[in-house]
Amino acid sequence: MSAPEPAVLQALQGHTQNCEKWPGPRACKIYVASVYNDFREERRQILEMVGPELQATYDDRYIEIEFLDMHYGTDGGDETSPALLRHLLDEIRCCNNTSKAGYFLCLIGGDASSYLPVIPFTIKEDTFEQLVKPRSPQAALVQACYRLHADGLYHLEGDDKWFSNLVDREEQRGRLAEVQKAFNSLALEAHAAGTDVTDLLRSPVEIQCELALDLLSTGNHPKGVIAVFRDCSALETDDSKIAVLAHSRLKALKRKLEDTLPENHIIRLESSSAESSRTDAASDNEERLAPLREAVQACVSALLDESLSTEPDQGKGRKKTVQEVFLEHITHLRICIEHRRQYKVNVKQIEDAAKSILNNAKENYENRTRHPPVLIYGPDASGKSTLLTHLYYKSEEVFPKPVLRIIRFSASTPRSAYNLELLRVMCQQISIILNIPEGYLPKDASFDPLYINNWFQSLLRRCEDMENEILLIFIDNVHRVNPLECDIVTGLSWLPMSLPRNVFLVCTSAVPLEQLQLTPAQKEKFKVQQCYHLLDAIAETPENNSYGDYIDSAFDTLEAVFGSKAFSKLAGYITCSEFGLTELELLELLMPTSNSDAVITLKDANFNFSTLCVAKYKMKPLIAENVVSGRSTWRWRAAAAGARARRRYVRVQSALRDAHSDLAALHFANFLQDPDDTDTSETQEPGCADEDDALLDSTPFHSGSRTAAAFTQRHVEESWLHLLLAGDFSKLKDLTVCNFDFLLAAVQTVTVSYLRCILEHVRCYILDRDVELVYGAVKKSSDILTRDPMQLGAQIIAWLRPAVARRGVLATLVTAAMAWCDGYDKPLLVPLNGWLQPPIASTVRVLSVGPTSPGAGARLLQLAPSGQHLVLAPAAGDPQLWHVMSNSKVHTFKGHSGRILCMCVTRESQYLLTGSEDTSVIVWDLHTLAVKAKMTEHIAPVLCVAAVVNRSLVISGGEDSAVIVASLVDGSLVTKLDHHRGSVTGVKVLQDGEIVVTCSQDGTICTWNVDNFTLLSTVTAGMPVHAMEITDDNVFLVTLQGENELHVRTFITGTYLHMLKRHKTKLKCFCVAHDSSRAAVGCSDQRIYVYSLHTAQLLRTIAVAHDLSALAVADRDHFLLAAGGNRVTIYSFHTEDNLTNFRPTKQLKRRQTKSKTNISLLQAEQSELIPISCLEVSRDGQLAASGCARGLVRVWQLSTHRLQATLNGHMGHVTCVTFSLNNLLVLSGSEDRTVVVWQLADNSPTLTYKGHSAALQSLLMMSDNRRAMSGDRARNVHVWLVDSGIVLHSTTGPSASLEVTLNMKFAVLSDGDNSVRIWALTGGEGSDERRTVSHAERVTCFAVTADLQHVVTGSMDMSLKVWKLDGGKLSQVLVGHSDIVTCVAVAITNKTQVVSGSWDCNLIVWDMNTGSDLHLLSGHLGKVTCVKVTGDGSIAVSSAEDKTLIIWETKRGLALTSLALHVPVLGLQITSDCSRIVIHLLDRGCLPIICLHNTPATYVKIPTYAAPTKNNDELRPLAPKRPMRRLLKKEVSLDTYTWQKKYGHLTSAAMMAQVDERLKRRFSVSASMEEISKIQEAKNKDLGSQVSLGPEEAAIAQSQHFDQLEALWNKVSPPRRRSNKSLSKQSSLIERLDSSDEEHTPVEEQVNYRKATN
Repeated sequence: MSAPEPAVLQALQGHTQNCEKWPGPRACKIYVASVYNDFREERRQILEMVGPELQATYDDRYIEIEFLDMHYGTDGGDETSPALLRHLLDEIRCCNNTSKAGYFLCLIGGDASSYLPVIPFTIKEDTFEQLVKPRSPQAALVQACYRLHADGLYHLEGDDKWFSNLVDREEQRGRLAEVQKAFNSLALEAHAAGTDVTDLLRSPVEIQCELALDLLSTGNHPKGVIAVFRDCSALETDDSKIAVLAHSRLKALKRKLEDTLPENHIIRLESSSAESSRTDAASDNEERLAPLREAVQACVSALLDESLSTEPDQGKGRKKTVQEVFLEHITHLRICIEHRRQYKVNVKQIEDAAKSILNNAKENYENRTRHPPVLIYGPDASGKSTLLTHLYYKSEEVFPKPVLRIIRFSASTPRSAYNLELLRVMCQQISIILNIPEGYLPKDASFDPLYINNWFQSLLRRCEDMENEILLIFIDNVHRVNPLECDIVTGLSWLPMSLPRNVFLVCTSAVPLEQLQLTPAQKEKFKVQQCYHLLDAIAETPENNSYGDYIDSAFDTLEAVFGSKAFSKLAGYITCSEFGLTELELLELLMPTSNSDAVITLKDANFNFSTLCVAKYKMKPLIAENVVSGRSTWRWRAAAAGARARRRYVRVQSALRDAHSDLAALHFANFLQDPDDTDTSETQEPGCADEDDALLDSTPFHSGSRTAAAFTQRHVEESWLHLLLAGDFSKLKDLTVCNFDFLLAAVQTVTVSYLRCILEHVRCYILDRDVELVYGAVKKSSDILTRDPMQLGAQIIAWLRPAVARRGVLATLVTAAMAWCDGYDKPLLVPLNGWLQPPIASTVRVLSVGPTSPGAGARLLQLAPSGQHLVLAPAAGDPQLWHVMSNSKVHTFKGHSGRILCMCVTRESQYLLTGSEDTSVIVWDLHTLAVKAKMTEHIAPVLCVAAVVNRSLVISGGEDSAVIVASLVDGSLVTKLDHHRGSVTGVKVLQDGEIVVTCSQDGTICTWNVDNFTLLSTVTAGMPVHAMEITDDNVFLVTLQGENELHVRTFITGTYLHMLKRHKTKLKCFCVAHDSSRAAVGCSDQRIYVYSLHTAQLLRTIAVAHDLSALAVADRDHFLLAAGGNRVTIYSFHTEDNLTNFRPTKQLKRRQTKSKTNISLLQAEQSELIPISCLEVSRDGQLAASGCARGLVRVWQLSTHRLQATLNGHMGHVTCVTFSLNNLLVLSGSEDRTVVVWQLADNSPTLTYKGHSAALQSLLMMSDNRRAMSGDRARNVHVWLVDSGIVLHSTTGPSASLEVTLNMKFAVLSDGDNSVRIWALTGGEGSDERRTVSHAERVTCFAVTADLQHVVTGSMDMSLKVWKLDGGKLSQVLVGHSDIVTCVAVAITNKTQVVSGSWDCNLIVWDMNTGSDLHLLSGHLGKVTCVKVTGDGSIAVSSAEDKTLIIWETKRGLALTSLALHVPVLGLQITSDCSRIVIHLLDRGCLPIICLHNTPATYVKIPTYAAPTKNNDELRPLAPKRPMRRLLKKEVSLDTYTWQKKYGHLTSAAMMAQVDERLKRRFSVSASMEEISKIQEAKNKDLGSQVSLGPEEAAIAQSQHFDQLEALWNKVSPPRRRSNKSLSKQSSLIERLDSSDEEHTPVEEQVNYRKATN
């Protein structure tokens, strides 16, 4: 394996010497310099037209283009401010350091009077003395601004006082103007006196240009300057002296630029543009300046292309892995270098801790002892990071041998923010720097938490065997790593408790040991004194810019400079950013661009280029610029600064959400457009198909119009998080976690492990079935996506297509995946149908909601309308609001003085109603969490409560037998209903809000009109009613009577239907599903029973790990929530979550509403999907036939992947199926010892062959479409005619596997022992008809070559042998496998190629002539079980025990594509060009049909052979003796088949052709002259005769024909003996199934006669 480049490897090993050569930000940042009053239109077009065009060009290469025009959005008043100029010069240096190509663009020329001078920063001592020599107020004013330094120069000081308030500039600008005016006056006086003061009157543009020219030789870009010239205006007589000096300086500057820059970097403008730039129309300006735009764009593009050409090729595979790990590591190394430069170790406790840790490490290494990791704990601003960086550099001095160092600053990059990604990248880096021979990613790698954990531990063990290396791993702020559900046991369980002597791990944490996500064993181990180090907070000194007072004072100063409103906005965005914001992103957030001429002011909380540049340098002590994923981002330098900014600027939840919404809008600006035609309605039942389902599935892919979504690495790494934190879950699903382009970008730009982390993070916030399904699909596909990310589309289709509804976000996801597959231009395996169950766990999540003490558990449960919160009422105490997925308590509703007995959450608006033992009812607003109203009308505990929101009414019932109706607004009494004579136990409001239903312990259920509260009806239950539920469709009324009796009635009439009684223990709670067809019942045996309300059938039983006290169903029945004790368990409750490949149609939906429940019909359909037992594909590749264990044969249309027909004719399991070569017949064999011949034209059976005495186990059709060969378990092999069932040959021998050559001369039979029999079907008299060839061990597979000369056998002896069919001689032995050979395949056209598979997990492509192995195909992780080869031999398809399918190119020995099936594979069949692959799965009733998109193979037609004409007599069976019979009566008609078989040697060959074409009519004896004529014409055509018979000749032929029939009928002679003496006599054993009358055919009479004689 080739090693990485030396510079890359050196950085990966932890060395920082050549850090200046590391890749910088992928940005082209160009500073635009000009005077304010000139080149305004040119600057605008460069910003608004050239920049976006360049960005669009280099977007695919992830280059960020930024032009900086410091005059944009300003009024020009600070153009000559020296303080601003200092920042602008720093910005030019920054552009030179960070820009990838080009850093400076200057526009020079025009009016010299516009080039106003700026007060110089330094003045020579003698010149300054000449300036201030005259003692005047002006000289005193200037002298007060300068101080003499040791370098002999006067330096300008205190210029910040003119630039300390950027909100209100008038006063400071006035004071600066006075100084500037005084300086100009003194300079002109000195100039008049002969002093050279030209350089002291330079304008800011001149100073900027001179700095840019200096950087050409000293900076990073020798070609980074572009100059745009316009001729200077001629001097006028009234021009000032300053203008005259400026004019001469401009000419000199122009000459200097021309001498320095190459010609293609100089752009000249027309001189006339000086006036037209202000007066021409916008369109004229665009046309006039088009050459400028094109020249600038060409120049920048050339610089960028040149820079990009020197980049190392990212490549694929190992190169890509090395580059990814390298860029991640240098990001952390840069942070380490910057931290070391910023903070010095000057505190004794840090020095002592570092010395102690290094001494212990050295001692452990020298004593060769194992040791635990080092854990450093200290609060923020305690010096943890400083200590870690100090250890990083000092460790190289302590150990004598080469030290390999890895450092990570947790959560500073996306890949260090999650345990899974942090560990994955570290494992790959360790593999690279140790040069592991197996590669940087193991062959069986899986970015699964368990695998990565074991991988890390194995790498550490491997380090122990390396004597020459010492590995040190440093992880800062390990507590900031996000622990997710996918983590094993606990978040930090991967930290080893014992390390080898040459491996050291140092971690820091701001969380104490007891609170870290460690296992108990780890905590005990890490408490050792030498392992656990404590740091106290460092004293707050001015030098420490991490402590709180310093940060607060800095924030106060910045607010004074930029205004509190503007700075709060800037600080809020930086705080809400997870990994920092780029300068361009901040400008897009803070700088409005709708009007390019408008002045952007800080008063409006807006920034422009200039003010943001100033902010960057004034915030430098607080802000760190890190290069993350190729972007230079701003983020808070210290964690304390971020924490204080969060408390100070985004403390309010609304402000936090608004900031995240703005950031999301920034990143998804091109996506946040809601199309008008988007239909997200859920009116249709999930899973039900529309009438246009046929249109949906008419093509292999849903290749509708698909727009290319430009998801970048930025979207994958952070942008999705802002949608999540903004609470916009709908857009979060549509744009990210349920968007195929986003998922694909995540897998391709990062890894599937990071995608898993994203989905896990989202699952911590929202409970959503779509998210759970996507997460389940990605989780189950992690193994294969680790090795082959291009399988994402296929995996999404395979997992989610059976589970999605017709509309919705998942339907869009699957459609996009199909469209992507359809547009893929390389071979790709794409599923066309589903075979996997929905990838959602039965138990979604378990919440802990309180203490474990008895009596403190949850008693009542209600789900909030959002679906993300639930309200729990404990057995004693106040109700609580919990966030579901984060398992966190949000609020406690305090207001009741007694126990809560009932709760209700309104669907229409978010109100919570609670009733208590204290006789009160309180209405809570779930938005504000405040009390809205309180009712105290009851005189006894309240047992039930409901609300009619559209009428603002609250209805409650209690133990006082009263129903109270009160106002929802103020709690005032509306009316009181005293109808019931017992406690009112239930109140329900129907969905339309017009009817209220109450139930009572007096045994009655009453229905009330809400308009006037009149009684509409009363249902008498006969027993006290304890609770009731009404289905959403108002059809069923379910009442609880007694301890566990649930009675179901019709709601409208109250008619009793049935009782739900399969549960035997006490009922604790129950609820009905929103589909109005199911009820969930929780009982004391800790089980939930799910019933069908239609039939009272028990559908499902769910075992619960805790007591049950309340149940609730989420909207659309996606989840079932069960509460009890201190836990709430969430179960998947969707109707299709346990079904596979089922899409009910509207016709089925209509049937559901008539009689049966939805669930019962789903189960009925699913029960038909019984396991498939055999499989075959037709020769033309259009059809597939499968047999199953219930005697059914299914025929599938491969082009549309739909079921074409179901054939039912067997009484036992179907064991084998086969097609005829002309694809007109299907034959099926069964355990009922019969073979049925099916006519595909009308899917009817033509005959049933009953010649076998045991169950069938093999079956095939010969290539003449006339004969079939079948074998049974009794080792009997028969050759018989498919049209009559007459047996031609019979033998006893191997029958498990059969194959016949295409010319039908030889049959090869095998039983799985160590031999294979070759049977000559056309041998002559006395020939050796059966030859046996053998291996040393059992033969496992064989294949007959297309040249009809050889058979290739594979065996358990690990070899393959090539045998001659004619003679059985051994031709070749193929040796190369290291384990059992399991499968072998040959092509049609490539007659020398053999492909074999073995238990050694490999396949080999052989040359049969030479015996050499051409290619070793290695890619499977399990034993290869099946291989097929296309007709042209170019493609091989293999499956293995690793449940994957791989497509191989046999010519080069490369894997083209693969597909993980996730289910054990028994076998597969392919079409000739491999365009379709049909899979036989283990114990599955579904038949996966896979499309090889862009198959490189070509269709090869299988050669056809006809039975030799001379052997027609041999095809006839032995006929028994039979009594003489008279001629057939005229009214008795001969069946076509019988006629042809009995009298075919007398009739024409044309009759055979007519039978093969499946003519259905029968020929009678009185056939017409015209028919006889046609037959004779066909005969003449077949025989090549030129004779044509007319009607008279046909009549004569008919007469002669009947005479021959009579002679045959009256002939009495013994039957002829066949040459095959070994075959027994067989007669026809058939059962005619398509006869239209009751008359017996001659063959049937023959059978009956033999039975009678026997």
